[in-house]
Amino acid sequence: MLGTDVASCDPVILEMPQLLGSGASIVSPWRDEEELRRVLSGLHLAEMLNSAVVGELHSRLGMIIGKWMSELEERDEASPIAKALLSTSKNLSEVSRLLSGRENGFRTSVEIGVTTETVKYLALDPSLDATASAQEFISAFARDAARVAHVSMVAYKALPDRSAERGRPALDWYDDFTALLLDIAKMADVKPTMRKDRISGTRSGWLFEAAQALESFLYPRMRSPSAEACGTRLERSRRRLRQRARQNSRAC
Repeated sequence: MLGTDVASCDPVILEMPQLLGSGASIVSPWRDEEELRRVLSGLHLAEMLNSAVVGELHSRLGMIIGKWMSELEERDEASPIAKALLSTSKNLSEVSRLLSGRENGFRTSVEIGVTTETVKYLALDPSLDATASAQEFISAFARDAARVAHVSMVAYKALPDRSAERGRPALDWYDDFTALLLDIAKMADVKPTMRKDRISGTRSGWLFEAAQALESFLYPRMRSPSAEACGTRLERSRRRLRQRARQNSRAC
């Protein structure tokens, strides 16, 4: 459930939903929260622009990226260098997130707690430069960790593409992305339409437009290579989500 409106200048404490799959973690999306706010505004979702809502949606996108990274790491075909770069990017991104609990904006209780305890005990370290506070040290470390995480992902992306050798990549994580879009539509009372012109083949509709806009927050290798590929992914994911819903209802 999305949080309620709060002042944007203070950290927001919300309990995060369960992670999307075993071993998955939250990884910083490709674009920041302020850019997400602008994208949501462009989708005519003004009622969803309070800081808590934007922050939680941003974190859910980070969970989806974390799941994608975990799936890549688990593939036997991935090279040791590719696995190491992905792992470095994911782990440093998580370190940066956990040590940013005192920064402005959306923060979970875990992030605030980890940052607070780390700062408290670092302040007891006699080797810490007397001219810098423990909080300043942690803030700088978190920024550096985020920078190296980003560079590690760029380095991974620059590796030779061996996807043809490995076969087509799994897209299970895209079901979670589609579910996020459907959740947004439900909360905003928007019909998640998706159409395809029979003559031109042009795709349109709110769901398709939202997917194209929010895919820009995913890592480049995650994004659909074309508009048609995006529409196909959405159709397949939506079909799988409906099948799971029917199976769950029968199980109950």
